[in-house]
Amino acid sequence: MKKRIFKVQTISVYISTTLVLLLLGIMGILFIGAKSLSRSVQENMLVTVIISNNLNESEILNLKKSIESDKRVLRSKYISKEQALEEETIALKTNPVEVLGYNPYEASIELTIKPEYSNTQELEQFEQVLIKKTGIKEIIYQKDLIDTINENIQRAGIMLLALLAMLTLISWSLIGNLVRLSIYSKRFLLHTMKLVGATWGFICRPFILKNMWIGFFSGIVANILLATGLYFVEQNEPEIISLLPLMELAMIAAGVILFGMTICMLCAFLSVLRFLRMRKNDLYFI
Repeated sequence: MKKRIFKVQTISVYISTTLVLLLLGIMGILFIGAKSLSRSVQENMLVTVIISNNLNESEILNLKKSIESDKRVLRSKYISKEQALEEETIALKTNPVEVLGYNPYEASIELTIKPEYSNTQELEQFEQVLIKKTGIKEIIYQKDLIDTINENIQRAGIMLLALLAMLTLISWSLIGNLVRLSIYSKRFLLHTMKLVGATWGFICRPFILKNMWIGFFSGIVANILLATGLYFVEQNEPEIISLLPLMELAMIAAGVILFGMTICMLCAFLSVLRFLRMRKNDLYFI
């Protein structure tokens, strides 16, 4: 009967630890997904530089190289007057030249700004640098949209970090209670070992090692469940998976295992110490 109870307790510790680590892994994936999405949004915020008509093709290309050398620029794209006309003709389904008698569009350079510089302050400084260059007629970017996006990204990041911290504390509490309950039934054995002269390190070692393996295997199972979930997401929404860098997913997987092992070992150590510090009479009343 005792062996059966002990097995049930051990299985419950495995299952509960796996579920807790699974939740932590999901939160980690959501966090890196949100970070990648915010980076993608920031990289798609464009600064359009309108070029004066008095510059020829070679001068425009030299200007493009000069702009590209700025530390804020991730990449650039030159759009000639003819290309702009062609794109607008497709979009409007009519040729503006046939209506106006001339090409109303101007050559431009579309700049993608590095995410760390995608804020109003940096872009205003960049605008002042660009204005000083010869041949630039106008600089266009959406200041209000940039501010709104950056505020929303910051707010979402804070919320996710708060949720992750809260879930970590809850995980610590749940796993700690489960480990403590699994050791509780052996509290008198711990006291007996202490009486016969066993050192506290000797007594703690088997419990720490056992719970280390519980954390390890629970982390492995949690990672298998996470990988299965990501596989099904990829089959239905491959765009979502593209936001999750493989290296960061590997770090999440390793973090789940390490967290499971660490928290289980630490909880086991603290629980054993608690019982070892108690007098025999106190063991009957807990």
